[in-house]
Amino acid sequence: AILDYRKYLFVNSDLTINVLRQPTGEWICIEAQTLLGPQSGGLAEARIYDEQGLIGRSTQSLVIRPRE
Repeated sequence: AILDYRKYLFVNSDLTINVLRQPTGEWICIEAQTLLGPQSGGLAEARIYDEQGLIGRSTQSLVIRPRE
């Protein structure tokens, strides 16, 4: 995890998923990363794959606060 859960709270305020095509096969791969901004915000994004390649992407806005 990019943030220490003992030191920070965060909320995923939305989720957007864009899909290019229906997945095929039994397996899905999600290649995710979290980006942190300087003003208590961030972005979680992911590339979504099946056995044939890229099928879509997702993004989530994050609100981040230190625990008190």
